[in-house]
Amino acid sequence: MATDEQLKSYAESLPPIYREILAAFPRIAPSRGPGYGQTFQTLEVDLESYSFGEIIQACEQLAQRDIVEIKHTNFVCPTELGERLIGIITGQSALVVRVPELPALPT
Repeated sequence: MATDEQLKSYAESLPPIYREILAAFPRIAPSRGPGYGQTFQTLEVDLESYSFGEIIQACEQLAQRDIVEIKHTNFVCPTELGERLIGIITGQSALVVRVPELPALPT
């Protein structure tokens, strides 16, 4: 597994479209949990300087490197590696949200 220093160098070497896609996740949903995804369409609205096709192709390349996973052909979800890169690029980590357990229904 790559060190944070190696990932920092890697992040700095990424072409802008990849950094901007990864930075979009906490910008779009600041209270999102780890691995929570966005649709291609939501990314397109946020990343106005790229076409829909460019965003899809870039996300497919991120998926080939296991930085994101594309689920149900439409959702781009950061992997553990993707979350580390998002943290390095943006300085923000996904929130771990906990709610109380829902009590069982009466029988």
